[in-house]
Amino acid sequence: MSDGVFVTGTDTSIGKTLITASLAWKFSREISKICIMKPFATGISEYSKKFKSKDLAILSRAVKLEEKQENLNPYFHPLPCSPHMASALLNLPPPSLEHAIKKYKLLRKKYDYLLVEGVGGIMVPINDKHTLLHFIKLTKLGVIIIATPKLGTFNHILLTVKICQSSGIPIKGIVINKMPKNPSQVEKEIPIFVREYTNIPILGVIPKLNNSKINESTFSKISKLIDISPFD
Repeated sequence: MSDGVFVTGTDTSIGKTLITASLAWKFSREISKICIMKPFATGISEYSKKFKSKDLAILSRAVKLEEKQENLNPYFHPLPCSPHMASALLNLPPPSLEHAIKKYKLLRKKYDYLLVEGVGGIMVPINDKHTLLHFIKLTKLGVIIIATPKLGTFNHILLTVKICQSSGIPIKGIVINKMPKNPSQVEKEIPIFVREYTNIPILGVIPKLNNSKINESTFSKISKLIDISPFD
């Protein structure tokens, strides 16, 4: 069994959080001490008194986790942009890569398996020296890439794959999310062409869910469509 997995995306708003939460729910059926982490998060505003990040609230719900928020989400900025840009615009100190990794290592010691969700794409700036890529490399985790079948996704997937491979980051597979109910010929063929071109497994194709409740039923439904286990 691996120690965990990092879930990244080719873009923002492509469903990374719901996929990560669904995988956490699925893996928790096989591993008792499982944890989630969202090291960097941004948004329009704070979500609730308990969770500054809505993404963290969803992730925690999937595994009914009771852990200090500052460990799971060291950095949250109430502005929907990169952590680097948000901290500058809000006149706040930029996120520290060292501090985020310190929290990551703390969680690794406490739990048997850790699912980490990124923010936006893999090259999102964290501060003026580091991107999300630097954080991933320090975790030594393999990645799952989330993409959608929208126009331009082939380019975004290939760029993400290339930067991972050139940085020595193992790729566990790709998930195509938000597939339309009635996909066009191009949308329908995207998973096939991506698999043939990259030689990376397509772990699942998830249909676009409209107004679905964020609960165990949804987590279960999505996780059944993703062919991966914590032992892969």
